[in-house]
Amino acid sequence: MFNVKQMIEEVLSKKEIKNVSFVGCGGSLACFQPAHYYIQEEAKNVKSFYISSNEFVYDTPKSVSENSIVVIASRRGNTAETVEAGRVAKKKGATVVGLQLETGTVMEDVADYIIQFTDGVDNDFAQTKGAYALAIAYEVCQQVEQSGQYDAMVLAMSKMDGILNAARENLIPDAIKFSIDYKDDKTIYTMGSGTAWSAAHQQSICIFMEMQWISSCVIHTGEFFHGPFEITDPNTAYLLFKSTGKTRALDDRAIDFISQYNHHLTVIDGAEHGMNDLGEVSEYYDALFYSGIIGVYNNLLSDMRNHPLSKRKYMWKYNY
Repeated sequence: MFNVKQMIEEVLSKKEIKNVSFVGCGGSLACFQPAHYYIQEEAKNVKSFYISSNEFVYDTPKSVSENSIVVIASRRGNTAETVEAGRVAKKKGATVVGLQLETGTVMEDVADYIIQFTDGVDNDFAQTKGAYALAIAYEVCQQVEQSGQYDAMVLAMSKMDGILNAARENLIPDAIKFSIDYKDDKTIYTMGSGTAWSAAHQQSICIFMEMQWISSCVIHTGEFFHGPFEITDPNTAYLLFKSTGKTRALDDRAIDFISQYNHHLTVIDGAEHGMNDLGEVSEYYDALFYSGIIGVYNNLLSDMRNHPLSKRKYMWKYNY
């Protein structure tokens, strides 16, 4: 298991850390949002950026310098825009940390540190991509300026495997119902707030659009009443990941409205499946909880629709 604490100690022995950029595409970007959110909420002086890879390449923040850490991620270690973002960061003098699933990749030629993450429900949560990113965030806050909720975050990390394993089993009946109720929908809207928003984002773009060819859009519950709620009718398909933290009131407001005019809403609430055991820091783990359990729903939905999650029209088949 890669030692994030030791890595941050080593970087700090050579230079200051003034900002951290989390850079990726698709699911690799989505899983970085909790880490970015944590620094934004808890840091006193360290700044955080959350940027799509090609945007970082063409519009690099001016504060990226020798006092920066730039974290990039790619499952195969070869996403062209992400690797190029790493090269741009290196030219700025930043320390580049690369997260990858495979080995022997081009990312290894770019990054100062390579973290091999694991994937799948049978692996240690602390070694997953999003968990490593979150560990980088809380280690930077703690070691640079003694800010954040370090002990609580470390303890929460150790509890996530048990919470996820129990939730995946307990949610099977709900997932079966979801697959039946949503199998014929042509459009599904995902919703969330806090870090749960990024799980909704990933579900929308990576699962519904990419893997199921279902039209989708992610809606922040705080923005719902500023335009999106007008598309609500009795049959509008909604999937909402509920925050267990301070933004929970935003979700409740949206749920209350939708429930009056709609009968096609599924709410998954981590508070009902162990996330309250994490205490005040649960909100920082929400996205990783939802991303960790939603596969139960997605596998059943793909089976019900006879549309394998591996099916593609364009991705990896054409030059783009």
